Parts: sequence; C-alpha cells; structure tokens
Amino acid sequence: MQQNRNKIPSRLIATILQININNPLKAKVTFTIFILIGLFSGLLAQEKPVSEADSTLLKPLFPADSTGVDSTGVGVERETFQLSQDSLDAPVNYSALDSMIYDIQGQKIHLFGSAEVTYQTIKLNASHIIFDWQTNVVTAEGMPDSTGTMAGLPVFKDGDQEFTAERMRYNFQSRKGVIYEVTTQQNDVVVKGSKSKFVSGERIEGDTTSEVNDYVFSADALFTTCTHDEPHYGIRSRKQKVIPNKLVVVGPSNLELMGVPTPLWLPFGFFPITQGRRTGLLFPRDYEYSQQWGFGLRDVGWFFPLGEHFNLSLTANLYLKGTWGVNARSNYRKRYKYNGNFDLGYDSRRSEAADGTITRTNSFRFQWSHRQDRTAHPTNNFGGSINIQTNGYQSNVFNDQRVLDNQLRSNLTFSKVWQDKPFNLNVAFSHNQNTATERISITFPSVQFRTQALYPFKRKTPSGGKEQWYERITFRYSGEASNRFDATDSTLFTQQTLEDAQFGIRHDVTGGTSFKILKYLNLNPSITYKETWYMRTLERQFNPGIEVDTINNNGLITYDTTAFGMIEDINRFGFKAWRQYSVGVGLNTQLFGTVLFKKGKIRGLRHLMKPSVSLSFSPNYQNPALGYFRTVRSETVEDGEEQYSIFRDGIFGSPPNSGQAMALSYSINNIFEAKYFSNRDSTNKKLKLFDNIIVNGNYNFAADSLKWSPVRVNGTTRLFKGITTFSASATFDPYTIDDNGRRIDRFAWNANRQLLRFVDANARFNTNITVGKIRALFQGEEEEVVEDLNDQRKNDPRPQEKDFLSLFENFSISHNLVMRWETNNEGRDTFRISTNTVNFRGSIQLTDNWRINIGSFGYDFNAERITYPSFGVSRDLHCWQMDFNWAPNRGTYQFSIYVKPGSLDFIKIPYARNNADGLRAFQ
Repeated sequence: MQQNRNKIPSRLIATILQININNPLKAKVTFTIFILIGLFSGLLAQEKPVSEADSTLLKPLFPADSTGVDSTGVGVERETFQLSQDSLDAPVNYSALDSMIYDIQGQKIHLFGSAEVTYQTIKLNASHIIFDWQTNVVTAEGMPDSTGTMAGLPVFKDGDQEFTAERMRYNFQSRKGVIYEVTTQQNDVVVKGSKSKFVSGERIEGDTTSEVNDYVFSADALFTTCTHDEPHYGIRSRKQKVIPNKLVVVGPSNLELMGVPTPLWLPFGFFPITQGRRTGLLFPRDYEYSQQWGFGLRDVGWFFPLGEHFNLSLTANLYLKGTWGVNARSNYRKRYKYNGNFDLGYDSRRSEAADGTITRTNSFRFQWSHRQDRTAHPTNNFGGSINIQTNGYQSNVFNDQRVLDNQLRSNLTFSKVWQDKPFNLNVAFSHNQNTATERISITFPSVQFRTQALYPFKRKTPSGGKEQWYERITFRYSGEASNRFDATDSTLFTQQTLEDAQFGIRHDVTGGTSFKILKYLNLNPSITYKETWYMRTLERQFNPGIEVDTINNNGLITYDTTAFGMIEDINRFGFKAWRQYSVGVGLNTQLFGTVLFKKGKIRGLRHLMKPSVSLSFSPNYQNPALGYFRTVRSETVEDGEEQYSIFRDGIFGSPPNSGQAMALSYSINNIFEAKYFSNRDSTNKKLKLFDNIIVNGNYNFAADSLKWSPVRVNGTTRLFKGITTFSASATFDPYTIDDNGRRIDRFAWNANRQLLRFVDANARFNTNITVGKIRALFQGEEEEVVEDLNDQRKNDPRPQEKDFLSLFENFSISHNLVMRWETNNEGRDTFRISTNTVNFRGSIQLTDNWRINIGSFGYDFNAERITYPSFGVSRDLHCWQMDFNWAPNRGTYQFSIYVKPGSLDFIKIPYARNNADGLRAFQ
C-alpha cells in the first residue's frame, strides 16, 4: 500500500536531527521546530505517490525497529529515511546569549549576543551569526555597542588557526570563506588584509598526526610583528599567499612606517613562519661600515637542525675590503642527560696603517660549555667550560665590554667515584690566558687519583670492646700526573710549544691519628711522604770568555767587563725523581671567654680562641749526596758560584732549599662575637665583630741562626651588614736588618729595645652596595648579608618610584681601597695607598620606555683618570627598539633603531664605529 508524504527538503530534517538536545533550551527549540514542520507539511500536502528512488523525499522520522514488532507483539510496517548526500558530516552546535530567531521560510537561523557556532574543529564567535542550512553558509559580523563602537567582531578558529575580522562568510561544506578587514597571526607575524579568501583543509577531530594545509589569499595586506591596533610599521603588498605555519609569499611590496610608504621596495618576498626547528637562512645581525674594512654584513649564514637534540648555525662576517670571518655555533640538549653549547670562530682582519702599510691578522677562538644532568649517571660526571683565543680575537671581532676582559680561563673535568669504594678519579683540562701579556698556560691532561681516609688497623667486626688508639690511625694517598704547555697566543700551535712541555707525576702519602689528652687537648701526630717523577732535568754550563760590547767607527772595541762568561741552560732527558718527607705532631684546643650584661643594648661579648702548636722535622735537601742541587760559576762575580736545582721550572716545583728544619710552629685564631638586643622583634641577636684574627710563626731548632721566623697577623671582618669587607695583615720581625735590608742575627730588643720590629702592613676595604641597600641600612630594615651583588641586581624588580633615589634603586657602587705601610732600611715608616678606585654600574629606569645604562664608569684616584667608561641609552618604541652605546676611552660608539627580535628583526638602521676605527681615530 502506497502512502502520501509531504515533499519537505531532507536537508532541513537532517539539520534538525543533528541539534544537540542535551541543552534544555535547544530541546525546546527542537520541539517547536517539529510542530512548525507539521503545520507546514499540512499546508503543502499533495496526493502524489512516492517513488522509491527519490532519496530527497522525507521518510518517516523514526527508523523501523529491527525486530519489526510493536509493543503488543503484532508485526507492523516500519519505514527508514535517507539523508541527502550534501548534508554535513557532523552536528552543528550553536548557542547565543541574547536570542535566536528561526526563519523557516528563508531556512536561516539568526543568533544574537555572544553567538557561537561549532562544527568539527571549526569554531566561530561573533555578536551576530546567520546560519543558512540550505547552503551550509554561515555569516558573522559585529554589532555596535551602546557607544556606537563595533564590538563582538567575528573570531574564526580552525585547529590552531585563528582569524579576527569585521565580517566573514564561511561554507561548512566546501570549507572556503571570504573575510573582510581580517587580522590574523602566524607565529609572531600579524597579517592585516582588506579582503581575504580562506581555504581550510579537512581535519579529522582527534587526529593530530595528519598534516593539513590551509591557504589564505589576501589582497592589499600588511605584514608586521607590531601588535598595536594601528601597526607602527609593516610590509605592504597587493597580493599575498599565506600557508599557515609554513610560508608567506608576497608580491611587489614596500616598507611602511606609521602608515606612510617608504621608497624601500621588494620585487617579491618569502617569509618562513614555520613552527619548531627548520633549516633556513639567518639574516645578518648587523650591517656595518668601517673605514678600515668597508661595508660589511655580520653574522649572515644558515641554520641547520641536526637531529632532535642539536642545532648548528654557520655564519660569516664579510667586508668589501677583504676582511672576513667564519663562525660555527651549536646548542645541544638531551633532557635528563646533558646540555651545552660550543662556538668555533676564525677571523682574518685586513688593516691599513696611517702610512699606508697593509697588514693581515688571523685569530682563532674556541668556546665550549657542557653540563651533565645530575640524574644522568650515578658515578660518572663530565662538565665544565673552555675559552681559548689567539691574537686578540675578541678585541678584533667584538665591540662590547668583552674587549676589556683580559683574563680567560678554562676548566673541563671528568670525575668518577666507585660505589662502596674509598677512592675516586678526576681527569681535567685547565687553561689560563692573559690577553694583555699574551701568555697562555694549558694543563692537559691532569689525572688525579685519590683515596678517602683508610683505617688499616680498624677491626672489621667490632667485638664490643673499647676502641684502641691504633684503630684511629688513618692513611690517605693522592696521585697526580700532569702535562703543561706554556706559550704565547701566537706560538701556541707550534712545534716549539710541544718541545717545551712540562710533564710530571707526583705521589703523596699522609698518615695520622688523633688523641684526647687531659680531656680538652687534641694531640695529632702525622707523617707525610712525597715523591715526584720528571722526565727532564736542567743542567747549567758556564762558557768562559769576555763579551764584545760595541765596535765604534774608529775601530775601537769596547768590552763588557762586568761579565766573565755566559751560562747556558741545557735540558737533559731521562727519568729523575726527588723525594720529600716530614714528621710532626700537633696539639690544639679551644678556649671560650664570655661576658654578659643585664642592661643596655649590648647583652654580651664572647671571645673564642683556638691555640695550636706543632713540632715538625724535615731533612736537608741541599745534601750533595741527594743530587737535587748543583752549582755553576757565576756570570757576574769572579770565582763566584750560583746554586740551582736540577728540577727548576718543574710542573710540581722543586725540593725546598731551606736546609734541615726542626720547627716548632704556633698559631692562635681569635673570633670575637657580640650579642645585642633588637628593638625590631625584641630578641637577642648575634653579631660577629671579627671573623678571624690569626697570629702565627715558628722557631727552627735546626737553624744555625735566625731561628725565629717573622710573626704574621691577619684578620677579616664584615661591616655595615656585609656591605663592606675589611681585611688587614701585618708582619713583625724579632731581628734587625743591616744597611742593605737583610735580616741579621741580632734581636730587635738588643738593638733598640723593641720586642718585635715592624716590617709592613696592609689594610683593604672592599665595598659593594646599591642605593636600595643604603636605604635599608639607614632605615634600620632587617639585616641581609650581600653575597653576590650581580645576582642581587638581577633579581630585584623595578622599584616603585617613591622619591628621586628610587631611580637609582638597582644602581651598584663598588669601592676598593688598599693601604700599605712599610719600613725602609733607615727604619722610617712609609705609607702609601696602592689602590683607590670607585666604580659605578647599573641602569636607571627613567620611565617605562626610557632607560640609561652605565656598563662601567669608574675613577682611579692614584692614576687620576677615568677607568673604561661605557654609557648607553635605550628607548622602547613598542615594536621597535632604539639603542645608543658609547665607550669614550676606546673611541667606539653604536647607534641603532631596529625591530624587536622576531621574524622581521632584519629591519634595522645601524650606525657604529668599531674598535679598529676607534684606535685609528686616536692615532
């Protein structure tokens, strides 16, 4: 039996069935639509048979039960319905905060007020959205608010892509849309276009592995990294194509500043906007003009991602007059394993002197920093840093404060400990370099093997009895093998450096124990044995003869009568060893003295004294039978001889030449503390008056004269809550001196009734302070000891402006004062200030955008000159940055206006004078 059905578009029913009825409001809307459909279908009813092939006609709304049986058990006839092929593949969810209007005749839904439409991965928000279920087209636009300003502009999101526009239309079926006055962002590049066509690739919800390509075709668009509503700069182009997260392709374009076109044009352009690590071009870090080198580009090159954990940048510095340099930089990191970086550079500089002489200087630099994660290995550790340069690399290449660093150091170490074993191993590379003297010292390899304290006589299984004295005897062993190269930075990589290398092996064995005597005294006997092996020794030979000084035009010969010959140093290769041993016993204790006060600010004083005495013996290493020392005829004294050690200049030194010693040494360490009452929290607090005041000296029983050594006193304390460190030292001698300033065996008491003769003294005040610390000091804020001023300045946030001094809150001031007293041969005391310098460093934040930088500004009161000043001014221009730096002592300056770091940071205007031109200006 045929049935008559109303001809209702199946697209409408399909859309209704896809409405999310979990929302009560939407459920009511669905019920209302079904009622309207019933009324509408009654009006359109026609007596027409339905063809089975017509899939666009409406079938019964509910499918037949699979059993074909109703609730009474009687079989009934059920029909199914089919959806149109152009229907959507997923539900379209929508909502509105204000209202919804359903236009049944026009087959549209109007959403007002914070409207939202979601379809698969697509999400659209706007103040007004119109959804046409006939064409699957959604239109979105903003609406004016109470002030007449357009608000609720459309925001379109598809996956990780997002657009903001004044008006847009999008077809869910074809996944294409037209956007008017669009603003979108790809990484840090903001694209503003008057009209754009957007083609979205199909995404599968929940699938994050498949690659989907979207395309944006724009007309009259501006590319910029400025996030302001009215961009301060940009690249304007008439035609563009954007592949999100990959590439921006532009046609003829020119640079705009504040909306004003400039004469700078590009015929076309490619802007990579890929996310993550991709190989690509590195734009020049700087454009430079130098009188010495001509026009040049700095750090232009190519970037390579080498696997998951490594990056490599190959860059070059190129100048028109022949100066060039190459550099390889790499950063690497493996989580929970290691991280580091290296920098390898080679530079070839062409310079022309004032007289027209042309020279070329080649220099080299190698920097490497490596750190192993603590969890990488339980027993092995490898890390450190290397910084080696030749021929003044940093002075030639850099223009910043690095040119003032004349001390370069390296330390790279591999260490291993054995679990449940009392020994460890260290293999190290170390390096010291002074760029001012051009001297380099490299120690490699340096292998050290050490043991912890070993108790050879300790019982392995305690029997429960009292520990015997011999069970506390300990032994330690330390072995070291080192090789050292000494050279200049220009001769480092030469054969002569290898031939002059110093190699040696040293063994140290120490033993000792400790006893308690009379309950309060500690007795510590000890023994030390050292043995050093060398493969090369020194032999000095005297070659007699009178040297010719000069021959004048008259043929007269002048002889140097102050020299009787010349001493020649000869290296002898072969195994040689020298040995050193000593035995001793020490006695020490601690004494406390305390005075308490019941009233007043000071509540107590305490004096801690740590006296110690020791007796040690060492043999005479000048004994000819040992062969450690030899004599050679003097060059300047007739029939005179000079003594030398055959192990001179050895990497581990040479035997002592002081002769036999039986010395009684003494030392007294004093610590003074006070306890005061704090009004802030009504508690007693401790204050160290002097950290250490140490008095030491010795008496040598084996010496034939001058048995008493000079008495040395030194001490250290901190003042003003740790702001100033004061250290002092003094030397006193029990003996007098002769007219030549040499000590003689006559007591000062016998000469001028002085128990000790004053020799010299030093006092040092080292102050590091910020304005914030000065304020805290005078306002009585809680005490905080300053350990590292640089870390303090970095961690301090910008201060809130309370007064004029707040501008200098993070400004640091350092003052170094060294005073020295000496006694001359005539017994007169002289005083001089050897060092008196003050240095200022930091930044002054004048406003949110203006900042004054003072890299280094100081004054040397002894030399009466300014020390290496460096000034800078910085201006934040939102998306731009302006910097000016000036070093007057070096004659260098740098001025630049540039786009802040990002995809378009190659846009800059630099003007500078480098070190080479600065030095030439002073000539």
